[in-house]
Amino acid sequence: MAGPLHIRAARPDDAAALAVLHVRAWRETYAEEVPEHVYARMEEEGPDRWARRLEDPDASTTWVGTARETGELVGFSRAEATGTGEVRPLLLSGLYVLARWHGQGLGQALLEHAIGDAPAYLWVAEGNERAQRFYERNGFVLTDERRVEERFGGIADLRMVR
Repeated sequence: MAGPLHIRAARPDDAAALAVLHVRAWRETYAEEVPEHVYARMEEEGPDRWARRLEDPDASTTWVGTARETGELVGFSRAEATGTGEVRPLLLSGLYVLARWHGQGLGQALLEHAIGDAPAYLWVAEGNERAQRFYERNGFVLTDERRVEERFGGIADLRMVR
């Protein structure tokens, strides 16, 4: 990716920064929709969770977007192989870009790095119309499936597939 942003594979030494980025992106995206205790749990458990993910060579693939000038992590994407029992062989399990960097192509580049044009599915927050439009532009369509994530404060997610 040209310009002020760069994409690379996440490394184990990114775990702490990814944990901070993850919570910050959630706060920007969901704000008060998510209770403060959920953010506190994410802050507490995040570094270890990200370290385990990044140290496991058989785990999901995580890509990070960095600000070239500072090296700061400003976005990430994560994809997982789902196996034969799921609706698609890949799950886009996360794609977040800090609001300051919206509209600069980072989300698109992170999506392409994570899943390319492969058949995949994802869960998107019901009220996150910006994200839904982004995924629709990338060939995803909403299904009739909806789930409520109680552990994340009751956020309702909708499944999208392509």
